[in-house]
Amino acid sequence: MSGIALLAFLILEAVGVIDNPYVGIIGLAFLPAVFVAGLIAMPVGIFFRRRKLLKSDVSLDEVSAFPRLDFNDAHVRRATAIVIGLTVVNAILLATSTATAVSFMDTPKFCGTVCHKVMQPEYTAYQNSPHSRVKCVQCHIGPGASFAVRSKFDGLRQVWKVLTGSYVRPIASPVHTLRPARDTCEGCHWPAKHYGDKLRLIGRFSEDEKNTASFTALLLKTGGGAANAGQSRGGIHWWHIDADNKIRYLATDARRQEIAWVELTTPGGKRTEFVRDPAQAPSPDRIQASARLMDCIDCHNRPTHLFETPAKEMDSVLQRQADLRALPFFKREVVKAASITYPTHEVGVAGVRTAITSYYATTHPELAAKQAALVARASEEGARVYDRTVFPEMNTDSKTHPNNIGHDDSPGCFRCHDGNMKNVASGKTIPNDCDTCHDILVDGSPTEPDLTKLTLLQPQPEAPK
Repeated sequence: MSGIALLAFLILEAVGVIDNPYVGIIGLAFLPAVFVAGLIAMPVGIFFRRRKLLKSDVSLDEVSAFPRLDFNDAHVRRATAIVIGLTVVNAILLATSTATAVSFMDTPKFCGTVCHKVMQPEYTAYQNSPHSRVKCVQCHIGPGASFAVRSKFDGLRQVWKVLTGSYVRPIASPVHTLRPARDTCEGCHWPAKHYGDKLRLIGRFSEDEKNTASFTALLLKTGGGAANAGQSRGGIHWWHIDADNKIRYLATDARRQEIAWVELTTPGGKRTEFVRDPAQAPSPDRIQASARLMDCIDCHNRPTHLFETPAKEMDSVLQRQADLRALPFFKREVVKAASITYPTHEVGVAGVRTAITSYYATTHPELAAKQAALVARASEEGARVYDRTVFPEMNTDSKTHPNNIGHDDSPGCFRCHDGNMKNVASGKTIPNDCDTCHDILVDGSPTEPDLTKLTLLQPQPEAPK
């Protein structure tokens, strides 16, 4: 029965009829287990039946003898052919189901929806990220059979924690067992490549009646490059993660937000140490045991699972949908509604939606009547802001998962570049000037600048004589 059901399931799954992850678990884990148990039950049943007969008063002659494999007998040949044929069918069924199960467990849908409550924050952020078309396993496991096997055994521990409800809330970050970026991220990203400066436009909106806009345009000195490639060097990437330089650091907290010691080794082999408090400088033994070589994810720590603040999410909404800026106090009301403590995520989403609709219906009834469609869209956008940022059941939001890129809502770059990391011998500090990492082209503009014209404002290099 399980064999027939398994065969039917594999056919339905292959043609795309089955899309439910829980049905997948039943079909790819439960059915093969029952199928194998049925196969094992046959020889086990024969063994126990024979032993029971031998222990009874039945004589040995009355116990069924084992069949003689005489292939001159047509009956034996037919029986053997049937057993071999069924064994091949069994092997094909089990191999197919195993391969399908492994493939299914490598899908983002399995990772994000099977343990829905636990993984809801991470899966929601993943779906709204630049890596939403990259499989979870490509970053969390990477290539190689040893890491795949290790992850499956670790998955058993995670399953047990989910079944017993003993998992942490929120999910701990960073993942200390994550493979180095050189084994995963660098399969697509090339840190030694020189990228030059990147033009960034940042929109911020006040929580006043007009949702007053303020735009900043800057050149981010991404840089990169490598000496052995004959490329220009300098910029953020070259200093921090390229092979020409090496940075090690020592964090005093599990989240790596408090940095006590930094060591920079330049291409010539010169080592420079910086400490936050010379009186509490770490010992060589502690550095040897706990210092971490800086990796891509030490700055890009939320490349996929980013949880912005409601205010930052609202800035993104208002920058993309300029017509919503006409709604009085729109940003203020969404941020206020999203900051309320709700019992569950679903209740919070509905609560924010209702709060925005009610605010305009009671405070601005004429506007709500004349622009009902705009208000309805605004309430939905406000609900989506909460949907992407706050998850009460898992105690997850931007505060529990700070973003190390930039320095707006968490220390980020200022974990080291705050002006307090000093070299004891020379008195030099890790620089924290604004122009170290970016050049500000436009600051606080009330209108969105034309990015195509910004480069014309910059000094142009002289033509060669």
